[in-house]
Amino acid sequence: MLPRILLIPFLSLLAWGQSPQTALPVPRLKIALDAGHGGDDTGAKGSKGLLEKDAALSIVKELGTHLGEAGFEVVLVRRGDTFIPLWDRAKIANAAGADLFISIHLNAARARSAKGSEVYFLSLDKGDEDAAAVVALENAGAGTQPAADSVVAGILEDMAQKAYLQDSERLAVAVQLQLNRLGGIKERGVKQAPFVVLRSAAMPAVLVESAFISNRKEEAKLKDKAFLKKLAATITQGVRRYFAGGAATARRKAVDTSR
Repeated sequence: MLPRILLIPFLSLLAWGQSPQTALPVPRLKIALDAGHGGDDTGAKGSKGLLEKDAALSIVKELGTHLGEAGFEVVLVRRGDTFIPLWDRAKIANAAGADLFISIHLNAARARSAKGSEVYFLSLDKGDEDAAAVVALENAGAGTQPAADSVVAGILEDMAQKAYLQDSERLAVAVQLQLNRLGGIKERGVKQAPFVVLRSAAMPAVLVESAFISNRKEEAKLKDKAFLKKLAATITQGVRRYFAGGAATARRKAVDTSR
């Protein structure tokens, strides 16, 4: 028989050991959303006056709501009509500890019939030839790459980007599959291109050309709240598909490259 002075602590310890443990909070996956352009950089312009910077921000805000409802934590790179240097956008996602980086843009083409969505992931060289025109538009005004703080920092950044290329391709494929269904278009595939905005991302990163702002019908849809909700839900489903690991069936190279 334990002395009374030892019995109470012993029983308390026994009761603690038999009670359910307090569960540690599980951190939510964090997704950084970048609305392309902003401020004096308006991006492409639709025939009815819609500006890419405004449409991209509307999509990002709707997408942020849908991702939040799906259980993700969301970081917005820009919340208003401001310009953030392209080289800094992925760095904001890095500083926030984001698990994914998604940059939202709108496409434009001389062929007014061009429609649908295209998803890109980073290329460390010149990338796919048929993406050159889009790259030139989206990289405009980026300037030269800022020098790394040190040689070691530059090497580590380059290694990080290479490490995430495969996952970035998986994410691009997952989102593109869903967008094809939304647009009812022939499989476009995903593309690889040297977008500056993706260059510094230390995580899987993609750039989504959500629709063709140069197409009058798609421009009109981009002003429709119901369509924005569908678009956001579609991209969210692609993100969930990526994390579920079911994203390895689409062709990487575009099939329909008419512009």
